[in-house]
Amino acid sequence: MKWTALILCLIVFIASSSSSQQSEFPKLAGPYLGQKPPGMTPEIFAPGLVSKEGDQAKLNISPDLSEIIYWERKPPDNLNTIVRIVREGEQWTAPESLPFSKDYINNEPSLSPDGNTLFFVSNRPRNKGGEPERTPDIWFVEKVEGKWGEPKNLGFPINTEGVEVQPFMSAEPCFYFCRPPAEIFCSEWNAGKWQEPVKLSGKINRGRVSSPRVSPDMTCMIFHSNNPGGFGGYDLYVSSKDASDDWTEARNMGPAINTVADEGDATFSPDGKHVFFSRGGDIYWISGKIIDDFRPIASPGRTTPQVSGDE
Repeated sequence: MKWTALILCLIVFIASSSSSQQSEFPKLAGPYLGQKPPGMTPEIFAPGLVSKEGDQAKLNISPDLSEIIYWERKPPDNLNTIVRIVREGEQWTAPESLPFSKDYINNEPSLSPDGNTLFFVSNRPRNKGGEPERTPDIWFVEKVEGKWGEPKNLGFPINTEGVEVQPFMSAEPCFYFCRPPAEIFCSEWNAGKWQEPVKLSGKINRGRVSSPRVSPDMTCMIFHSNNPGGFGGYDLYVSSKDASDDWTEARNMGPAINTVADEGDATFSPDGKHVFFSRGGDIYWISGKIIDDFRPIASPGRTTPQVSGDE
């Protein structure tokens, strides 16, 4: 009887704690947690709600704007977890760590273009019950009936015995990621499998580069680099596709977005109207028009879709 009473008390405590957490989270409606979209000056995204104590980065938004996923390191234990906020009806739920991300190191989440696959980086053991890996791999989970499943290792040829980080799948589809000493690689999907990754050219891979993210219209790539001549340790850079569909010489995004602090981990909203990035442990956002000056000029036989613009 004592054990039964203890278990019942524990259940009530957990339920009340969960209810309390949700009741403390404000009632928010509308896209992007009801936040007012920024202009051409970066603003902290959802201060006190997403950007808060600890570090947050790599914000992803599902195509239907009903799910926000990002990485967080929160004191006092400084665990790396992947956090999810969901819109149910018109109201957003309180942030919660995805269950699979509560063990081992888990970070750098990246949603596929259709929002049904979530890639991330982890040191979890490849074999169930084994020891954590000494070097991180790229893993993924798939969404079934609105719930994220069990993690699966992405496998060869993308994962090796070395380090693979910063995953991103574009709409082509091409799979971008990074390997030491901080260089961007790309693997194309062909014949039902990922092909041998190819390192991008020196137009991109100059200095230490990381965190590639291609715009929804596939004309621009943002990444961060410590390339000499920037504004701080790490700055955001942009490369665009030319008429031959090749990546052009990367350009620093300038003082409108880069500072003496480190800027990195850029992502796009699904429609390309907003760019998110990290600075000082917070997530910032800015109008997607920031990359319009970096877009390729349309040439005969090639149109350049413009996805940024007003709400």
